[in-house]
Amino acid sequence: MKSQDKNGTNKKNKNGNTSNPLDILQGRLIIILIMIGIAFAALFFNILFLQRKKEVEYNQKILSQQRYDSRDLPYKRGDILDRNGTYIATSEKVYNIILDPKLINTEQDKYLNASVGILKDVFGYSEEEIRGVIADKSDSSYVKYKQNITYDQKEAFEEKKKEYDKWYKDNKKDEKIGGIWFEESYQRQYPYGSTACNVLGFAGNDGDGYTGIEQSYNDELVGIAGREYGYLNDESSLERVIKNPTDGNKVVSTIDLNIQKIVEKHISEWQSSVGSNMTAAIVMNPNNGEILAMATSRAFDLNNPRDLNNYYTAEQQAGMDDKAKVDALNNIWRNYAVSDTYEPGSPSKVFTVASAMEEGAINGNETYNCRGFEEIGGWKIRCANRNGHGEINVTEALMESCNVAMMDISRAEGGQNFYKYQKVFGFGSKTAIDLPGEADTSGLVHTADNAGATDLATNSFGQNYNVTMVQVAAAYSSVVNGGAYYTPHVVKQILNPNGSVIKNIEPELVRETVSAHTTAFINEALRRTVAEGTGSAAAVAGYDVGGKTGTAEKYPRGNGNYLVSFIGSVPAQSPEVVCYVLIDTPHLGDQARSAYASSLFSKIMTEVLPYMNIYSNVDENIDVSSFPSAEGITDSNTPAESKSYSTEEVIPNDGKNDLPGAPAGEGE
Repeated sequence: MKSQDKNGTNKKNKNGNTSNPLDILQGRLIIILIMIGIAFAALFFNILFLQRKKEVEYNQKILSQQRYDSRDLPYKRGDILDRNGTYIATSEKVYNIILDPKLINTEQDKYLNASVGILKDVFGYSEEEIRGVIADKSDSSYVKYKQNITYDQKEAFEEKKKEYDKWYKDNKKDEKIGGIWFEESYQRQYPYGSTACNVLGFAGNDGDGYTGIEQSYNDELVGIAGREYGYLNDESSLERVIKNPTDGNKVVSTIDLNIQKIVEKHISEWQSSVGSNMTAAIVMNPNNGEILAMATSRAFDLNNPRDLNNYYTAEQQAGMDDKAKVDALNNIWRNYAVSDTYEPGSPSKVFTVASAMEEGAINGNETYNCRGFEEIGGWKIRCANRNGHGEINVTEALMESCNVAMMDISRAEGGQNFYKYQKVFGFGSKTAIDLPGEADTSGLVHTADNAGATDLATNSFGQNYNVTMVQVAAAYSSVVNGGAYYTPHVVKQILNPNGSVIKNIEPELVRETVSAHTTAFINEALRRTVAEGTGSAAAVAGYDVGGKTGTAEKYPRGNGNYLVSFIGSVPAQSPEVVCYVLIDTPHLGDQARSAYASSLFSKIMTEVLPYMNIYSNVDENIDVSSFPSAEGITDSNTPAESKSYSTEEVIPNDGKNDLPGAPAGEGE
């Protein structure tokens, strides 16, 4: 078609020829396309040239982004040892079965039946389940199929694999075991099951510690995982780099496994024969704060800590939702000796007398007239002996656990000083024991600012304020050891994985509570409490034992429920060991007898003392007048005919005219 001008005629070019603009445009497009084609061809040949020239280098860059045999190398969690070097928590090497479904599925006829068959034969796994996993995870090269395979099981698999491979070869079968390998791991083991479970705690599958030493020393026990990975070298060969793991440190506890077993044995015997809502005991060294044993009747298997069968029926467990199960487990794992509070009862009388002596409110020679009650603030607050003890001195007040004498002593001391010493003895604050979950009692103890006359009176014999077992044990230890309050603790050393000491946890002296003068008086009074007074059931044949009984009526008052206890020290005059036993709500009609706890103390100490090489300290010729405050309290100054030392327990509370929350008959 020829180009026309506006008059309809064709245009002529400079040569006189007519031209079409569309033809010109098409020509130009053809030229452009040719040039683009030439450019692409040049680029292609250039890429091909470069690829051939630097093929190895480019392959390295691409392939190095991929993972070759890359895996984590697990560390070994640090061991926990008792004070004698016995392993009480350790980690054993185990193996995980890893499947490679992607490989198996690439040649199913070759790998599938053989691999499924050997897993079924060696381990007894379900063939249907294995095939289902391989099918469902067909795109994955790493599936952790089973965990915690032992070394012996792994070796059995390897031996069976040799048999399979030989059979396939001999029978010219085109089958082979593939896509199965073993990954190293560690499993936490507790060789002694539930022993020391309240102190040890346990490590979960995530590698972290839960409760006990496992939790509080988790940062020491964990290690650093290693890494194995591959890369291509300059010749495109696969090279491996291994960064070895760093194992966790070892923790040496203050616990003596043998003493722990003795304590747990006797708690178990008590629970099996009589039982209680809770029975617990602490054995400690009063001279450095080391806990030698700590046990409760709420035990669990450290190797299977989530087993509820010992505490709940199958029907009860079936009715629990997830929250209820968690709550149930937390209750089982809870360490009563550290995490629960209660009214201490009469062991607190030791602190009432000690603080009054320190302040000079008494010198130990005072006498009091016990009529069986005192009226304070409009309340009739009763003694255990409703008929009254009559005239009684300070030592006898401890021996007979007289509430009236304690009220008189605390009144002479005054509220300011009494509550100052409550703080000095650690009541109302945490001990800072190196175990998790210690109860906060700051709001459960009176102060001079908020305590009235009745509060002071009832607090003097251990009611209307709350404590923990570890608080009482630490405070009592300071009174009988000469006044040194040590932080109670359950760990004494940190070792590196090779066993070298990297840290000694030295005894921490926090403060001085009482003088040697007061200690001497208290220790002699406590010796006589066991020898002649309410603590006779705590006696250990051949040993000089000191201690204090306790019988505290529980809330709500008047229901006949009691918490009974005994805390004692041996030898009485220079203690090397303290033992605190508590029984919460004995399963008996007559609960209000501290002798239950005292006799349990005696049974424990009868075995512990010889084991600790603590020899008899009984000296029939001991001259108690040698003690700084002994004057006026020796037998020669206390006519036998004028005293009546009864081992009778608390007289039941009749609920009449008594201070709410304070039983009339809180006994020893």
